[in-house]
Order: sequence, then structure tokens, then C-alpha cells
Amino acid sequence: MKYFFCISVFFIFPLLAYCQSPSRSSTNNFKEITIQVDTTLFSFSKNSVAIKGEKYLSFYYTKEETIAEIKFYPNQGDDIRKIDISFSTDFDVIDSVFKIKDYFKCKVRFKNLTKIQFLSLNLVLHQQNSIEISSEIKLLPLTKTTIKFYPKDDELYIGEEKEFELITINVDNIKANNVFTTGKEINYRTQIINDQLRLYLLPNKLGESEVLIELQTVNPFLDENENLKYSLPPVKQKFKVRGNRLAFLKTDVKDITLDDTTQKAGIEIQLDFSRLLQLQKTYRVDNKETAGGALVAEVFTKSYLSNGKILCILRPYTFHKLSDGYLYIKNGDEALSISNFTITPKTTINSVTVLHEGGKRDSNIFPGEIAELRIEGLSLNKASFKFEALNVFNSDSLLKTESVQTFKVQAPINIIEREIDIYNRNEKTGKFITLTEYQQPHQFNFININYGLGPIPISSLPQTILYAHTIKDIEITFAADKIDIGGKFFGKQFVDIEITVSNAKGDLIEIKKFDNVLICPGEASPRYAFYKDKTCNNTPLSLNSILGRKTYDLDGWSKIEIVFSHDKDKHNGEGFTKKTEIYLQRYYKFDTEVSFPGGLLIKRADQAKFSPFGGISLAIVQQMSFYHPEKINRYRPYKVGIGVLANNAFNFSSDSQDRDVGVVLLGSLLPTRRDVKLTFPLFVGGGYFLGSGTFFFLVGPGIYINL
Repeated sequence: MKYFFCISVFFIFPLLAYCQSPSRSSTNNFKEITIQVDTTLFSFSKNSVAIKGEKYLSFYYTKEETIAEIKFYPNQGDDIRKIDISFSTDFDVIDSVFKIKDYFKCKVRFKNLTKIQFLSLNLVLHQQNSIEISSEIKLLPLTKTTIKFYPKDDELYIGEEKEFELITINVDNIKANNVFTTGKEINYRTQIINDQLRLYLLPNKLGESEVLIELQTVNPFLDENENLKYSLPPVKQKFKVRGNRLAFLKTDVKDITLDDTTQKAGIEIQLDFSRLLQLQKTYRVDNKETAGGALVAEVFTKSYLSNGKILCILRPYTFHKLSDGYLYIKNGDEALSISNFTITPKTTINSVTVLHEGGKRDSNIFPGEIAELRIEGLSLNKASFKFEALNVFNSDSLLKTESVQTFKVQAPINIIEREIDIYNRNEKTGKFITLTEYQQPHQFNFININYGLGPIPISSLPQTILYAHTIKDIEITFAADKIDIGGKFFGKQFVDIEITVSNAKGDLIEIKKFDNVLICPGEASPRYAFYKDKTCNNTPLSLNSILGRKTYDLDGWSKIEIVFSHDKDKHNGEGFTKKTEIYLQRYYKFDTEVSFPGGLLIKRADQAKFSPFGGISLAIVQQMSFYHPEKINRYRPYKVGIGVLANNAFNFSSDSQDRDVGVVLLGSLLPTRRDVKLTFPLFVGGGYFLGSGTFFFLVGPGIYINL
């Protein structure tokens, strides 16, 4: 039994010791704790502060998220092998606790130190004998906070609240009080707005007065005696307090519209608070501080608002601009305060003009066009115009005033609307822009003509065409897909076609016309669906369908003149003209010709010499004339023919021996000038005299009369 009892005691007591986790509060487990912020070291032995009987390790910080290095020096008798820091939302452990020689070290990042309350490090100490000890290290963050006051002027006015800025290096550590102090010569309140500490002063006594501004901090600081302080040194400043002056009361609405509704029912506005204005009372607003000013509006004070404003009903009665001067809020004829806002007429559009490229003005816009839109009227500066289905480009160079506003707009290529409404915000103004399809004259490369060589664009044809074959017909066709091409739009084309037919001498044979032929752009145009018209011409035009004298029945060197021209009435006085002349070219002419060679030198085969110059002969020849290939109806200077020659036909003397008749092959050289009536050609030829039965050769001049 003894052995059993001893063994039990031996094993049970250590087990009880192991299961218990003694907890020693605060720093009893450490002989020293240090915390280093930037280059400054704070220790528990030197920087501890007692608050309500408990010690805090204090340290100064300048940043809300400060990184600190903490070292723990355990007591010499405590055999601590490991330290854990419990999780906290007040900081992050960025370097875990690890042991170096006789101390433990870690690094933490504090979060928003100014707003942290009850900051502490909760530790778990692990001893060698597996005993865990809990320990709490209470920390006290301190920060230096200063307040400086540099007012721009030193004047205050009775009853007028004035705002200043207080300069501080740590605005988050200031406890602002938005309620005015009471019973002071100059009451004050503070407020933090957009990370700035604002000071509001309200004087109560005339003359020179001093304001004493006392502020509290969120986190404390140590004074020169190492005492913990929350009250900042008071800020003193002297001011000269003067009597009442008219306070400027701002309104939340800067532009008020005068119309029947606002004049009768009024408009709600928010007015700056003034102690001089009573609720549920109507005040006069006029344009003079003294009595007798013109009534501009009335203000009815309705109720106070939580934002420090007064909700009012304003009824305007006449127009007012900021440049006209201040408005005075009066109780009867006594001016209480001043304000300023505009009272303008309702937005009204008097005219809408589209300025096209080149300075042209109208109220139309074309698909795909970029133009300047000009709106003229009243109170346009407070309007927000929108244009149905139009693209609007922003530009600082566009004019925008109360009476004129200009916009750079573009109508989409695929726009459907025929009337583009103008909106002011989400309401129709009753004004609109008309969408007009293009109807600009296009070069005539979309018109083809076929006179026997296939369709050829008339824009590529020369003015004069020489055609040596019979023209069966002249056909005019239209390549509609060439009108709207390359991102440029021309729209419908109205073309007049005039045909004039003349003979070789220039005498008029016939005149015919195709009037107002309408050609619409083809399916390749993005606007094809909007050009549909029953009168659009898609079929070829045949000249023989309207000509009495058909083209295939015309004589040589007849002229077919075709003139294409835009109908200028349909194209705003603009258009192109193209004239083409087609001549029925011939290379030669075969005809009977009578000539009178004279003074011929004839060499007979039966004679050794030329006979002397003879008299006037008569030649009747089937003559072939040749036309110049590059000139219109102009002969070459030579002719060739075969016929009968009566040699010396007009020599009737009885002793004439050279009279004879022969068959002759005759060539002639003669001038080609048309203005000469009488010419003397040169004849060369040969033949056979029937009387003498001999061959002959001749050369000599002749007489040619052009009638």
C-alpha cells in the first residue's frame, strides 16, 4: 500500500501542475519592454504612465499606420522559450516573435492609432516546462498636436458669423464641437470639413475683444512635467468688433425662371441662416438699399433645415442679372441682408439655323454631314439641348451665350428620321431640323453612251467623235452605283438630254429632247432605301425611239449632237454640262464630175514630141474624192477618176488637127480651201484616142468653179 500511495503522489502532482496555466498580469514576467518608432526608443522603465493604478507603456507616433519594433526582456528566473501575440484588429504582426540571445523581438504595424481605444498587446508565454502564462501589455499612443490661428483680417460684425481655418498638424486628433459657446464676448464653434479644422466666430460686444479658443484632443500628450494632458494650450486672438452690417445670404438656386407658375406658386429655395429673419414671414426683395427700390421678388420663410439653412418660397416679379447689382432683403423698407441671383425668362427658341460648309444657311441637314447648328432665343444658357438621332461633338470654340448657342453635329449615314426634334433636357421644344437627302450635281461618269463600241462613260468621251460605220442606234444607259461612292453623297440626279441631227452641210434635220430624266443612286449607296421613287429611270434610252430620221439612215458626215445637262432648278442653280458630237465619217466619195482642162500638153504614142498647148477641152469623169482622216468633211488635195476626154472640144476652126475623143484615166491636184470659188487644178493622166487610134499621156492645168 505504501508503494502504491507514493507512486500515485509522484505522478498526480506533476500532472496537476501541467494542466494549470497560471496567468500573471501586466509586465511581471519581464524586466524590460521597449518599443521603437522610427529612430525613437521608448521603454517601460522610463516611459510608463500610471492611469487609475495601472501602468501603460507610452510612445509617440506621427503616422496613423506606424510600424514599431517591440522587444521583450524576460525575468532572469523565468525560463520562457516562446512568446505568441494574440490576434487584434488594432495592429498586424508583420514579423513574428523570435528570440535573440536574452530577449524576444517582433515587428507590428498599428492601424489608425488616433481612433484606437484600449490598445494592448495580449501575450502567451510558453515556458520550458510546458506551462503557458498569459500576459497583457497596455500601450498608450501619444501624439503631438498643435493649433495655429492666422486670420486674414481682424474685423468682425455683430450678429454675423464668420468662418476661419485653424492650422493643425493632426486634424484627426482634434475633438471638434459644432455647438457655439455661450456667454463670451466672441462665441465660437469648430467643425472638421474635408480634413480641415474650421472655426466659426460670432461676436456679441462692440469694440476690441479677445477670443480664447480651447480645444481637446482624442489621444493625450505629455506636458513639460510629464503629466498626461488632453487639453491643448488655448489659442488667443484679438478682433475689432463693429456694428451690424448687411450679411450676404447665399441661395442654393442661382438661376430662377420667371413664368406664370413661379410668379403665382413660387419656387422653393434654401437661404443661408440669419438671426434677423423670422419664420412664417414674407420679406420684400428689391434692388435698392434705401426705400423706394423696385420690387424684384418676395421671400417667404418657411422652416429651418438641419443643414443650417432656411427653407423659403421665392416669388419672382421681374428680371434681374448678377451684373445689375445686389438684391436687398427687407422688412418693409428696412434692409436686413443682401443676396444676388438671376431671374431670367423661360428658355425660348426663336430660330434654328444649320450652317453648312461654305457658309450656306438653312434649317436642313444631310445624312452623314457634319455641320454647325445655331440656336437663337432667350435664356439659352440654362438649357440642356439634345438632338434626336444626331451625334454632338464637344468643342470649347463654339459660342454659348444667353441668346445664342452653337453645336457641332453630325447626322448618321443611316438616319431614318425626317424631322429631328430638339429637346430641352427631356422635353420637346417644338423646334426641329429637317433631314434632306442630297441632291448635288455629280460628274457625268455615271452616264454611258453606246453608238457601236459598247457603253462608254460620257465623261471620258471627247467632244468630237468620228465614226466610220453605220450607227444602228445610240443607246444611253446609267451606272447608278457610281453616284454615291467613296463616302460622298450626291443623291438624285435630274438630267436633260437634247439631241440635234444635222446633215453634212450643217443644215438642221431634227431636234429632240429627253426632259428631266431622273437617275437615283443604286443599291451600293447606304441611302438607297430612301431614294426610292417610281420615276427613277433604270432602263436604257434609245435615240431611234424618238428620232424621225433614224441613225442608220443618215448620210455621210451627218452630225448627231447630244448635250447632257443637269436641271439647275432641281440642283439649286448648279450643275454640269457635257456635249458630244458624233460625225458619220467617210473615207472617200465617188461622183461624176465635169471639168475643163485647158492648155494640155499631150504626148501621143505616134508622135516623138508633145503637141503644142491645146485649147480648152471637156472631161466627163467618174471621180473618186478622198477625205482627210482627221478632219471633218475635208477632202485631200487629189482626185482620181476615169471617163471621156474631148480634146480641144471648143476649137471649131477648120484646120484644127488635134481635136479627138478618147477614154482617159485622169488624176487632179487642186487646192482644198473652201472660201475659193474659182481654182485652177493640175491634171495628169493618160488614155486612148478613139479617132486616131493611139495612146496618149497628158499634163496641164484646168478650170474648176465651186458654186
